[in-house]
Formats: sequence, C-alpha cells, structure tokens
Amino acid sequence: MTAFLATTAAVFLLLLAGLSLTGTALALVASMPLFLLFSPVLVPAGITTTVLASGLMAGGTSGVTALNIIMWLYKQFTGKDPPKIPGLTPAGGAASAKKPAAKPAASG
Repeated sequence: MTAFLATTAAVFLLLLAGLSLTGTALALVASMPLFLLFSPVLVPAGITTTVLASGLMAGGTSGVTALNIIMWLYKQFTGKDPPKIPGLTPAGGAASAKKPAAKPAASG
C-alpha cells in the first residue's frame, strides 16, 4: 500500500513539474519580445542594481568584521568581556551554555 501511495505521489509531482516547466517556457517565449524591446533599459538597470547590492553587502560585512575585531581587541587588552547591552544579548545565549549538562541515565 505504501509503494502505491509513493508511486502516486511521485507521478503527481512529476506531472506538476512538467506543467510548471511548460508554463515557464511559454511565459518566456511570450515575454521575449518585451525583453528585447526594453533591453537598453533593463540591462543597465540590472547591472546598477547588482553593483549597488554588492556594495551594500560589502559595506555591511566590513562593518560587522570591524566590530568583531574591536571586541576581540577589547578582550585581549582588558582580559574581560565588554559590558553587556540590556536587551541585546539573547536569553538562551552564552549564559545558558555555562549550565552543567545533565548526566546520562544509567542503563541497566
């Protein structure tokens, strides 16, 4: 019975994938003239969007990296953790990791 249900589900999903692929191909064929007509606008817009998104990502990761380096330097020079900001540290974070682990039950 399970094999029958699995086979039915597989056939249904294969049919759904085929319909999805066919619909996507038809939509691409139907919209191709629009892409060709508007390509002088779409290509530079896509390039600009990609460059801007890459710049934002690079700036954000550089900032996070700089903050991590500053935190590491603070810990190295002072030998202690930086002061905690209320509401910023999650409840289940490092504090819960310091609790002793539960002993495994004795098997017998």
